[in-house]
Amino acid sequence: MKKKVISFLASLFLLISCSTDFELNAPYKTIPIVYGLLDQSQDTQFVKINRSFLGYGNNVNYAAINDCTEFNNVIAVLEEYNEFGSMIDQDTLRELMVDGLDPGIFYEDSQKVYFFESLYDTLKEENSYHLKVSVPEKNLAFDARTDMIKGSWLNFKYQTYLFLRINGFKVADVDLATTGDDGYFDQSLRWVTAEGGRRYELVFRLHYTEVYTDLTEHDKYLEWNLGRQISVSTEGGEEMFKDIAGVSFFNWVVSQLENNENESDVLKRVLKMDAVELILTAGNDDLNTYMQVNEPVTGVVTERPIFTNVNNGYGIFASKYSTNLSTFLSDGTMLELCAGQLTSEFKFCCDSANLVPQNSATQAVAISLLTGGVEVGCD
Repeated sequence: MKKKVISFLASLFLLISCSTDFELNAPYKTIPIVYGLLDQSQDTQFVKINRSFLGYGNNVNYAAINDCTEFNNVIAVLEEYNEFGSMIDQDTLRELMVDGLDPGIFYEDSQKVYFFESLYDTLKEENSYHLKVSVPEKNLAFDARTDMIKGSWLNFKYQTYLFLRINGFKVADVDLATTGDDGYFDQSLRWVTAEGGRRYELVFRLHYTEVYTDLTEHDKYLEWNLGRQISVSTEGGEEMFKDIAGVSFFNWVVSQLENNENESDVLKRVLKMDAVELILTAGNDDLNTYMQVNEPVTGVVTERPIFTNVNNGYGIFASKYSTNLSTFLSDGTMLELCAGQLTSEFKFCCDSANLVPQNSATQAVAISLLTGGVEVGCD
């Protein structure tokens, strides 16, 4: 009897002590999360459709489990509407498991995405698109709409296009006399905004072929994000520009290669024609708002507002458009990369087949003649 009383009191004590506890986690509710950007410059469109998750302990551990973040069965349909508001077409998205993902807190082996092919000008810049999604097993329905960017408007200014076609990317002269900031040029890039676009980002890529000591090779590029600019309105027709300082360009190359752990295995880096690629991307108003809201907090107040255009869910369904322009390195820029004071240690060389518009000989031969014998060719 005494043992029973003690056991009862112990149980009562446990009940009383637990009555002061509280649950850190609120009752779980499945919330759809959508990330999708339509881009008529691409031949395939992808939409990520996930669900919220909640677990006991560190939720980061649950993020790596696909079953916690993905729905088993999703019906996703994209409806197309013309400028008069009439539905003219629809397409059912298909499921695809993608692998080779970058390391992160979410599952790295593979993740589920939804896609449809947009070949043969399927997406029209003058139309709008309505994504409708249902999850029968959860009795969920959610949707989002977006207008497209008038991609045909988004172009580099003709003066920029013509300069790059004739002179190439020119930030140095053919004299190897550059010291400090002296002898370098600024390369000005100008473009006109597109209707429907609000946010503009410019990316610079330097393409080259890396040849190794075992004579294998690999096509590679260095990528430089030149920042973003916000237009006054989404009506289009505004002129924007970005000036690239010559010394900044060469210092950027140094920053990308100076800590290469496998530098001793590199025999040479071959710079071919069209070594320079400029990628200009426009994002619509919703995308710009979403990105601004989610930019890193720099002030004292760490709370940030939530922006979503997904009905009955969270996330973003918006549009973007990209255009690119390729050109060659001017003789001076090629010379400076291959033999200049900042970048000569990185084994750049000029492909023997390079023939630029203003030269009667190949670029390597022309540079040698202009400099009194400086050799930058790969052979």
